[in-house]
Formats: sequence, C-alpha cells, structure tokens
Amino acid sequence: MKTLQLEFYKIRRRNVWLSMFAMLGIQLLWGLWAMRNPKDWELASGWMSLLYSLSVLDGLMMPTIMSLLASRLADIEHKGNTYKQLKTLRPAACLYQAKALCGTIILIVLLALQAAFFILYGYCLGYEGNPDLHHYLLSYGLKFASCLSLFLLQLLLSMLFANQMISLVIGLGGSMIALLVMFVAHYSFLPWGGILSSTLVGMDWDKTSRIITYFYREYSPIETAAVVCIFVWVVVFYAAGHFLFTRREA
Repeated sequence: MKTLQLEFYKIRRRNVWLSMFAMLGIQLLWGLWAMRNPKDWELASGWMSLLYSLSVLDGLMMPTIMSLLASRLADIEHKGNTYKQLKTLRPAACLYQAKALCGTIILIVLLALQAAFFILYGYCLGYEGNPDLHHYLLSYGLKFASCLSLFLLQLLLSMLFANQMISLVIGLGGSMIALLVMFVAHYSFLPWGGILSSTLVGMDWDKTSRIITYFYREYSPIETAAVVCIFVWVVVFYAAGHFLFTRREA
C-alpha cells in the first residue's frame, strides 16, 4: 500500500489526471454533438443506441488512451533512470504491481465518469424509460476488462523500453486495427478488438426508411470465445509484464 501511495505521489505533477480528463472531454464533446436533437425513433431506442455508440467510440479511442496512461506512469522512472535504485528499496514485483494497480484505479474512475455523464445526458435528452441496469453493468464490466488488457500490454512495453514512442505508436496502431476490424467482423481475438467483441448491442439499418434498429446481441459460440479471450489477455499481459520486469537488469 505504501508503494501504491508513492505511485500516486510521484504522478501528482505529471498531469496524468489532466491527460485522462482531456481524452474523456473529447468523448463528451463528441457525445454532445452526435446525439443532439434526437428524433422520435431515436428517443425510443436511446439507451440501446447509447451502448452501441460508446462501444464504437471506445473501440477507436481506448487503445490510444491506455497507451498514454501507461506511458505517463512508466516514463517518470526512465527519465530519472531510477528503476535500478527503486529495485534496491522495494522488490521489483512490488513496483510493477503498484504501477498496475495505480493505472487500474485511474481506469475505474475514468470509465465511471464516462458512464455517469452519458447516462445523465440520456435523461436530459429525454430517452424513453430507463437504462437496462443488467446490460449497462455487464457492458461496464466487459469494457473495463478490455481496457485493462490494453493497459497491461502498454504498461509492459512502457516499463521495458525507455523510448516511449514504441508504446505510443503501438497504441495508435491498435486504434487503427480496431477501426479496420469494425468494417469486417463483429468480433476479434486481438486485444484491440476486445471492446468490439464485448459489444452487447447490434445495429440494423433499413435503407428504405433510413431508420436504425438496435437490438441486444445473442453471442454465437465463436463470439463467446472472443469475449472469453479478453480475460485471457488480461492474465497473459499481467503475467508477462510481471515476469519480464522482475527479471530486467536495469
């Protein structure tokens, strides 16, 4: 716990929270613009369309956001060349776990604020009824697992390589991969496709009426396997980061 407290102490002037809020602000501005002046049929299916839209938005942005978060947590040690010194004061495993937990806490807060804003905005727009608590909680949990797997991957890269451009470029590339996957499939076994695979809402567009119909998806066996793969990636990336960092010399 002391090591975790020190992690938050070290980043107090690193503008980590400001960076996260800035990225969240971009999403909020998109929501204010994209969901303004809804039509009657959009109000009727507003809560389902909100889940679908957030999945698309997060699928595109979260790989980059997670790479930025991991980089801000890890590069402070690279700049001061203090990893070797810290390993003489604390076990390497303790340092890695503290950074992983610090980022996880920030991620939980970030996703909670995002959910709170968009639900409140949905009420302000006048969406009919109330959000389906079961699907919204499940969506939050799956999104958290997907983002956590991306964060652990990026943390692994950021802690092993002093050049943070490696981690950031992979994060940006992950966003592009997620965009490409959206055009060809409803699921992906890649870590960057986890948010797409765990999307609970599907969409059908009627070309004649130009009305979009939203519905809750029923996963096929292969889509269920893709969702399970999200949790496999969490375990793999955490174990790999823990193993590689604790055996790193510098």
